Amino acid sequence: MLISANADENKEQSHIPGNNNAIVIHGYTLPPEPDPAINNATLLGIDSNNNGVRDDVEIWILKKYKDKHPIYTEIAMQAGRAWQKVMEDPSKAISIHSITSAASSCEAYYEVCIESDNKLYVSEWINTKYFREKIYFNTPARLEAYYTYDTLLSGGVYTIPWCSESKQLCDFNTSKYEK
Repeated sequence: MLISANADENKEQSHIPGNNNAIVIHGYTLPPEPDPAINNATLLGIDSNNNGVRDDVEIWILKKYKDKHPIYTEIAMQAGRAWQKVMEDPSKAISIHSITSAASSCEAYYEVCIESDNKLYVSEWINTKYFREKIYFNTPARLEAYYTYDTLLSGGVYTIPWCSESKQLCDFNTSKYEK
C-alpha cells in the first residue's frame, strides 16, 4: 500500500497497489458510489463491504472528515452503524436504543468530556439532525422508519452516562489515537 502523507500526520490517504481506483481514508476503503435507484429502493440500501454502514453514508463520512483527525471518522462510522440497526428493524427501538445512545455518548466524550487543547477534542457535532435527516434517513421510507423508532421510545426515561463512562461506549479502538 502506498501512502501519501499530508502536512498533518492525521490526514492520511492511500491508494491500494493494483487497484488505482481504490482510495483508503483513515483506514477505510472508499466503497464504490452506489446506484441511487437501487440504493434507495430499500431501507438498508447497499453496504458492499459489509461493515454495517450504507455505502452512500460511508462515502459522505469519509469525504466530509478526510482532512480532520481520524477520530471524527470513527465517531461518524459508529453513528452510521447504529442508525443502520434502526433501519434493520425500527420496531426493536427499546433494544436498539442502547446502540444509538452509545454512539452519541462516545461522541460526547470527545466533544464535552476532554479539554479543548487535547488533540482528540472534537470541535463540531457529528451525529446531528442534518446527518440523520439529510444523509442517513434520506428517503421518505427511511425517515418514516426513524420516526417509528423515535415514537416507540416516546415516554421512556433514558440516562446519559457520566464522562468517566462515555469513552467505554465507543465501539472502536480509542487507545490507538491516544499515543
